[in-house]
Amino acid sequence: MSVEPRLENGWEPDTPLADSLLRQFVFNQAATSILPVGAMGGRVLRRDQVAAADLGRPAGFLNSATLLQPPTVEGLAGTLDELDRFYRDGSGEVLLWSAWPTPDLRPSGWRLEGHPPLLVRPAGGEPPPTELEIEPVRDAAALRVYEQTAIRGFPLPELAQAPPGSLLDERVLGKERLRHWLGRIDGEPVGTAATTLDSGLNGVALIVTLPEARRRGVGAALTWCAAQADPTKPAALLASDLGRGVYERMGFLPLLRFTLWSRQRPSRTARQ
Repeated sequence: MSVEPRLENGWEPDTPLADSLLRQFVFNQAATSILPVGAMGGRVLRRDQVAAADLGRPAGFLNSATLLQPPTVEGLAGTLDELDRFYRDGSGEVLLWSAWPTPDLRPSGWRLEGHPPLLVRPAGGEPPPTELEIEPVRDAAALRVYEQTAIRGFPLPELAQAPPGSLLDERVLGKERLRHWLGRIDGEPVGTAATTLDSGLNGVALIVTLPEARRRGVGAALTWCAAQADPTKPAALLASDLGRGVYERMGFLPLLRFTLWSRQRPSRTARQ
C-alpha cells in the first residue's frame, strides 16, 4: 500500500519559520508579548495552535494570545477553553490575535476590536533627516519616561493611574531581542517605539507620538529606527487604518488584515 506524501500547508508545527513572511510575523507577534512577560516573571503558554502570555494584571497589550495555525471550528473551541483556564485568575483585559478570519467569538465572551492591517517592508532604505533626538532605552530612569510617554500617548487608560513598572519594568532591559527607543524634541519626551527581533523580522510596535508633537514626523522617524534595529532583516507591523498611510509612504506594503478580539476576565464572584 502506497503512503501519500504529506502536503505542506505552511502551518504545521515543524514548518520552517522562513516558509513565508506571514509565518515569520505570526511567531514574531507571539514573541512580542511572550518575551517581556517571561522576563518580568509572568506566565507563558505554548501550544501548537496558540501562544499566550499573562502578567496577571492590566498591562496594555502584553496579556495577549496569538493563534499559530489557521483556526478550525473544532480546534478553536478547544483553544478558547484552554485560554479561559489560562486567563482565569488575575485582572486586566486579554487580547487574541489571529492572522485569519475567525468564527464569531461573541458567544464565548469575546468582543471584536477590529481588523488591523499587517504591513511589511524589505530591509534597507535611508531614513530622512529629522529634528527628533532618538535614544535607546538602557536604564531604569529612561524606561520610566518611556513607559509614561507610551501610556499617555497611545493612550492606555487602564494604566493611567498604575504604579511605575506596570507596563514594563527593569527586567526587560538588556534583553537582546527586545529594543525600546524614546524620542525627544528639545529634551522633552514626545514619542516611543519598540522592536522585537525574532523569527527573522524586526517586529515594530508601540509607535507612539504625544498629541502636542503630532504632524512633525515623530512617528515616521521612530518607525524608521525600530524597523532597522537589525538592518539586514525585513520589518513588519500592525497598523491602524488612521496611521497606515504614514507607513505606506515609508515603503511598507499591505499584506492582509489580522482579526483582533478582546475580553474581560470573569469577576472573582463569578469564578467562585
